[in-house]
Amino acid sequence: MQKMDGVEFDLRLTADDQLVVHHDHIVSIPNEMLDGRSKIVEEWDLADLEKVGFCSFERLMSDKEWLIPWQEHSKVACLEIKRSLPVIAKDPTSRMARIMELASEMVDEAGIHQQAAVFYAFHRPMAKVAKLSGSDRPWSRLLPIVPRTGSHNSKRLRALPEFFANSFNRLLRSQRNSGAPMMPCAVDYFEGFKRYIHLGRPVGLKGRQLRRLEKIKADFPVYVWPGHPYLERDLLDAGLSILTDYADPELKLPCGSNRWLRPATMPLTDDQWLGLKNGIIPEDIAPWHELSDEQLGWDAVRIIGHRGCGKTSRPVIQSI
Repeated sequence: MQKMDGVEFDLRLTADDQLVVHHDHIVSIPNEMLDGRSKIVEEWDLADLEKVGFCSFERLMSDKEWLIPWQEHSKVACLEIKRSLPVIAKDPTSRMARIMELASEMVDEAGIHQQAAVFYAFHRPMAKVAKLSGSDRPWSRLLPIVPRTGSHNSKRLRALPEFFANSFNRLLRSQRNSGAPMMPCAVDYFEGFKRYIHLGRPVGLKGRQLRRLEKIKADFPVYVWPGHPYLERDLLDAGLSILTDYADPELKLPCGSNRWLRPATMPLTDDQWLGLKNGIIPEDIAPWHELSDEQLGWDAVRIIGHRGCGKTSRPVIQSI
């Protein structure tokens, strides 16, 4: 939250009806630390998850260094509502609504701007989730829908038919018609041969396909994951926001450019962006909140810390 224009992270509902920040279905600790307990996150109480190092959403919201940028500096948070395994709930909709309800209460209490938080999930009936939650916070869908069970590769393989059936144009129309404030979008739509394997005309980051992308997208915000470093400048130049697993501001991009991790909340001029390509890092850049009282909305092109700080090897020990 300090380094970038915002963060993306994952929320799950514990056995005692609390919110924990946790990505995987399986508690990300070594097996010997389970002590005979369930491997499934949703079967643990929050206190027990905290004892092995994980963070509650309530605790995160009490961290002023994290919260104040969200409240006052036009940073954003993308809150992914994680679906439980079928063994916990055959239909996860009501549990997901409870996550949105509890999180929205805390977000509202903190006074977070309506254009600074969005809930989303790999779940088609997100409209029902939002309605059941009673929250008026904006929401979107992660498409194509990835199944809840199976290995990483099998999930992607089973999601392929939906990817095949939905061009970028069709996907964006669906999100816009649903009332979503932004569209999360897989980078597969923009790179390599994968952008050719769905029905409809492909979009891309260069030439005719870029012009087609700009025409289809117009002013609708698109957030791309994962934001690979070798595509970072092309994605930003195309007006696309990025969810990146790479938080190092000193990382030299494969294209030779230096990075700038706050394009929205610490904006640069065109000349300064050109200077980055030549290795010139701008100095004394004023943050947006010192330049304007206006809240930056979803249409600002951003770099977001995916999962907070990117992928980490398993098991994960947060703070023992």
